[in-house]
Amino acid sequence: QVAEMQKIRYGDQHLTVAVTLACLADAHEKLGNTRSAIKSYEEALRIRISALGKSHLDVGRLTHKLARLASDRGDYRLAETYANRASETYKANKLPANHLFLIEMARDKADIQAGLVFSNYT
Repeated sequence: QVAEMQKIRYGDQHLTVAVTLACLADAHEKLGNTRSAIKSYEEALRIRISALGKSHLDVGRLTHKLARLASDRGDYRLAETYANRASETYKANKLPANHLFLIEMARDKADIQAGLVFSNYT
């Protein structure tokens, strides 16, 4: 309801709405409600891309979260797509090689690749 009220007050594409949706998604994720988390993250992502551009680091972080959630659900193709997009965003921001986001991404991409390989054998 808060996000809907913010949409009325600020408009559908306001960053305040995106922040609220991302917080709501975090809560859904912690409660194990993955489907609702993905829906909220995707809406927050659309708003952030519109407001900040696709190369903004916040866009990369949300895309990375979506990659993890897709991987957790076993949707490795979608996870790979999201991970590749997040990697491009990180690359555009010229993060140092030892940056935590890049370290996490390397680990997550390895997990996704393993999931893709093993899902072909089941």
